[in-house]
Amino acid sequence: MAACRSSGVLTASALVFTGQCKLISIHATSVGAPSLIKVWDNITNSGKEIARITLAPDSTIEFDMHGVICSTGLYLEEVSGAMACSVEYA
Repeated sequence: MAACRSSGVLTASALVFTGQCKLISIHATSVGAPSLIKVWDNITNSGKEIARITLAPDSTIEFDMHGVICSTGLYLEEVSGAMACSVEYA
C-alpha cells in the first residue's frame, strides 16, 4: 500500500470515517491509567466490533490490522481510562 489517511491523535471517542474503507493500523498510548478502547465498523459504538485493545498504564502499542475492510465507517470508542490514539485507514 502506497499511502493511507490518519485520524490524527484522538483523546476521546470519535467518528473517524464514514463509508467503506480499509483499516490499516491503530496506534494507542494509555495516559496514566489502564485503558480500554474499541474500534467499530459503524458510525457509532455499536454493530460490528473490529478491535479491542487493553493497555496497562503508560504503555504504547501498534495494532496492525492488515487492511481489514470496514463497510459502514470507523468509530473509535474510549471505553475506560485515558488514551491518545490514532487510526490509519485507506
